[in-house]
Amino acid sequence: MKTDDGLVRMVDALGFCFAFTAEESYPVPGAFDHLDTRSDGRKWEWMWGWKDKLAEEKRLYYGKLLIRKPTFVSMKTLPVFYATFGRAGETDDHLDDVRAGRVSDIARRVIEFLAQNGETQTKRLRAALGITSGDGKSDYAKAIEELQRLMYVARVRAVGQGREDYNYTYDLFVHRYPEVVRVAERMTSAEAMTTLLVRLLELAGGVTERQVGKLFDWGDDRVSHAVARLEAKKELVRGDGLLVLPTLG
Repeated sequence: MKTDDGLVRMVDALGFCFAFTAEESYPVPGAFDHLDTRSDGRKWEWMWGWKDKLAEEKRLYYGKLLIRKPTFVSMKTLPVFYATFGRAGETDDHLDDVRAGRVSDIARRVIEFLAQNGETQTKRLRAALGITSGDGKSDYAKAIEELQRLMYVARVRAVGQGREDYNYTYDLFVHRYPEVVRVAERMTSAEAMTTLLVRLLELAGGVTERQVGKLFDWGDDRVSHAVARLEAKKELVRGDGLLVLPTLG
């Protein structure tokens, strides 16, 4: 693979993968491993531009999802990820997570600002929220990662040149991907979770329940329910401590 079209075809075929290098503890492909060059410099040059261009064009999704690492998701699979949260797709969906302590105060303020003002770049967003200190910028960065993982906020485009000026614009996920939200509404969170788990098994061959939970950021109960659902349908079996497809068990 040495073109952006090739990257799109790869992500479409996989459904999801790490955007850069693979993680040794998680048997999911990394896009870097499939680039047709031995030059690490060229790999970074290609991928750094492609991730922004292709996400802006909505040819693939780029954000921190799998174990909170940069992740590519095909546009066909993106509704499945979103549906795992079981939301209505409204701008106030975050309130339950705020009350449960899953969304920080800075993250809440980011959501509410974007709901009112729409797509905004990082520097302007921080300034509007009065975030100027070093600690504040660090907390803001954590909040943005948290909001990407929970799919409340999505990157839209890269802006600026050079290390100092380069940053992203962000918008609410429901504003950026309304078509994804509409498709996601047709499936339950349980259906979406089992769909992702089956795809993971197809990619990995076998995984532990702990890997599933860490990879998708699902609690033990959610993992257990997804596994039990697939076991009941005979679409998953256990073997040597791993979850595997029946054809491999």
